[in-house]
Formats: sequence, structure tokens, C-alpha cells
Amino acid sequence: MLFQVTVRVDVAKMAEFGAKLQSGALDRSAIRGETYCLADDPAVGFSVWEAADRSAFEAVFSAWKPYYAESEARELISPAEAMRRLAR
Repeated sequence: MLFQVTVRVDVAKMAEFGAKLQSGALDRSAIRGETYCLADDPAVGFSVWEAADRSAFEAVFSAWKPYYAESEARELISPAEAMRRLAR
């Protein structure tokens, strides 16, 4: 399953978050590609994550949550699946 993850970084925890990222302490294996941030609000970022199912996603993402003031994960589908659903 693919998830679009949108987060707002907790600015008060930026130093700790950065240290965890630099040391490799946070598992990045589920993240596909880069994380992009909004130009007019750089504390907000989004990325695509992949996991076998929602519980597998939550297991990996749970280590990241303490560094976010807000987070949302929405399931993504392929364009082909979208066309099938729209044609119903």
C-alpha cells in the first residue's frame, strides 16, 4: 500500500529530529523518493510511503510521530485503479 504522508514538523524538536535523521536512527526504508516542503510554510512537508498494510505503516511511522506537531496519512491508489473506480 502507498500512503501520502503530510506532516507539520514540531519546530521545538528540530535539533533532536535532525540528529536522529543524520545518525540513521529513523527507518527511512518505507519512504519512496524525497520529502517536499511547502515554499510558503516550510514546516509542512509531504512524501509517499510504502508498506504492506496500514499496521505495517504505523509500525514504522510511529518512531517519526514525536517530531511532528501534526500528521496525516492517506492511502493512495494507482491511476489505473482510479479510472476503474471512476468508471463505476
